[in-house]
Amino acid sequence: MPNLIITILKALIKGKFGIGKLSGLERYMLAQFSLPDRIPTMLAATNIEPFMLDPRYNWKLTVERIEANLELADLVCKRFDCDMIMVPIWQGLMIMGVSELGTEFKISEERVPYSVGYPIQSKEDIQKIKLPEEATGHLKMYFDTLLEVQERHPELILPITLDGPWDLAMLLRGDDKLPLDMRLHKDYVETDDPIKKEKIRKRGDPDMYPAIMELTTQVAIRMYDLASKYGVSLLGASLTDQYAASPIMGREDYVKYVLPYIERVWRHQKKKLMIVYPCNSPMVMRKILETEPAGLNHQIMWSNYIFPTTPEGISLPEYDHPAFELAKEYKKNFIYMIHGKFLRDAIEKEIEALVKRVCTLATKMRTSLTIALTAVPPGTDLEKLNYLFKRVQEYGKY
Repeated sequence: MPNLIITILKALIKGKFGIGKLSGLERYMLAQFSLPDRIPTMLAATNIEPFMLDPRYNWKLTVERIEANLELADLVCKRFDCDMIMVPIWQGLMIMGVSELGTEFKISEERVPYSVGYPIQSKEDIQKIKLPEEATGHLKMYFDTLLEVQERHPELILPITLDGPWDLAMLLRGDDKLPLDMRLHKDYVETDDPIKKEKIRKRGDPDMYPAIMELTTQVAIRMYDLASKYGVSLLGASLTDQYAASPIMGREDYVKYVLPYIERVWRHQKKKLMIVYPCNSPMVMRKILETEPAGLNHQIMWSNYIFPTTPEGISLPEYDHPAFELAKEYKKNFIYMIHGKFLRDAIEKEIEALVKRVCTLATKMRTSLTIALTAVPPGTDLEKLNYLFKRVQEYGKY
């Protein structure tokens, strides 16, 4: 990973004194602390299907061969005029290491691998899962690919992202069973009625949920330890439990039944991990910031990632001003994500209108903003990506 301290210092000096032209990485890093020359752009490479970049590639190939990922990463870096390109690894959730723990994935050429079989069917199965002693399989492929892409493209910043206790539990237990496990546990511990407790036990085991989460907390801790041991930098690393949020569960349940497990992983890494908690509105973001304890609770995702959208796939425009206002108030860089569905269906005038509206508001408010793209669906003209990035360059000047 490039020396980010030197990169940040260069960016700050260039930004303050207007010396030289900012690189894409410098512009993005400067946006985390102050206003750069213009709004930076960001693209997660794996948001583009392999065969869209080159018909010679597919998901089966990228799961099996590190070199296929490296070649695709080279293609993305060469093709798109974007300030920040991240996550150039086309292996889906297999990079989390759960396939080595027993989760079965369906692998095909046409779509990203997805889980179809889960090793935890009973409490006895939990004891059968052993913590890995070293990185193997697809976890090792993730580490190897990350290090090699960084070697080839030192201009990129590639912080590692791994699943937290809840998302790991979903992958080991199944997304249909884990929420029910949590509900049984919650109902059991929140009642003092012995009759009700007995009825709950007849429906299932209320101790299943904490047993699973204890395992996955240890797994999450081990995965980061293995990454560090392997030579992967944990600078900028994030812990993702994106499915422990709306609409799967409310904030209160998250704080009470998920956050304590996340906190153990966070503290094990000396509070260096960024916790990814997506909020579905700026109002929810403000409530968390103003009513919950500082520290781990305040580590929310500064983005419109799961904000409600219009039928066209645009985040509700009425959320823009309060979201930007909140980011400015807390001195955060807000990542405004444009959904791939909108990009696929929109004509150039519509893309320009959206970019102009968002950029004009952010620059007028003097809010630090980054514009990013979410999953780009098949059928999208990839030239639209560069068209969008050029419009940001045009309208995003502070």
